[in-house]
Amino acid sequence: MPGRKQDDHEIHPGKPGWYPDPWSADGKGERYFDGKKWGTSERPLPREATVTQLRSRNTARKRLRPYVPVLIFVALVVAVWGIGRLRQGGGHGETIVTTPPTVHLSPRPPAGIGEAAAPLGRPAQLPVASGGYSVMRYQPGEPTVPVAFDPCRPIHYVVNPAGAPPDGPALIRAAIARVQTATGLRFVSDGTTTEVPRTDRAAYEPTRYPGRWAPVLIAWSDGRALPQLDGSVDGLGQAAAAESDQNTWAYVSGQVVLDQHKLALAQLRDRAVARAVLLHELGHLVGLNHTADSRQLMHSESQIGVTDYAAGDLRGLALLGTQPCFPSL
Repeated sequence: MPGRKQDDHEIHPGKPGWYPDPWSADGKGERYFDGKKWGTSERPLPREATVTQLRSRNTARKRLRPYVPVLIFVALVVAVWGIGRLRQGGGHGETIVTTPPTVHLSPRPPAGIGEAAAPLGRPAQLPVASGGYSVMRYQPGEPTVPVAFDPCRPIHYVVNPAGAPPDGPALIRAAIARVQTATGLRFVSDGTTTEVPRTDRAAYEPTRYPGRWAPVLIAWSDGRALPQLDGSVDGLGQAAAAESDQNTWAYVSGQVVLDQHKLALAQLRDRAVARAVLLHELGHLVGLNHTADSRQLMHSESQIGVTDYAAGDLRGLALLGTQPCFPSL
């Protein structure tokens, strides 16, 4: 019978066509032979549909071929944004990530601003305990290599203090120091700003920040000014990526926005929880995604008593802090 296997080799019927497949689930399926090898027997498409599908794909490839150089050029100036949000819940919130990210096109600043010859720091020694973590994005074709900030240049940031609680500056300083220790990345404060957060913030704003990538913006807002903070969302964490001349990506800017009302002293007396919200959003900023491990601060649903990075979070942060340098960005 056509399609019968013998010594791990299929007997060929000689010409292309559909033949009965005795190994299908109900014994009534068909298997397609194209003249050289057997196709699938899982829910086979009608022959007309198969031919049409193959023709359309080949036609699309031919039509796209002249535009490949243009597409490559556009990819070189794309900054991709991802958003992390923290929702107030039974503990200090339930976290969700919105997808897909928004894509922005912009020119680039001069390459290599602030770039050193070697990484500026190293992550702290990892804890003995294990734990889960997940990263936001991986390099194209490299499922184990994450997209991260360049460890050979500092991450500059500015703070808009409008609407901040009295302990806002102290919360930011402590959280930045914690992320810096965990990743080995170096953060540099460029002081305060009047820039307001927005979800379409560009990675390069030459009018406001000429000659360099826009520094990370840390600000306070609410659902009226920023609809993404509406309802029970406590904070947003975003990272902007750009493509290097080696077809690899690195984060070059971003922002963290905190809800000024939900994290106010009168609303949230436990300031360790407020700090945890900021740490969570900074985790998104440097490239961590949510993890299924409920023991971690980056878990998709917050847990009572988890107010600092745990072992899995620290493993992920250390990985993100030890990626290659990007002098071409």
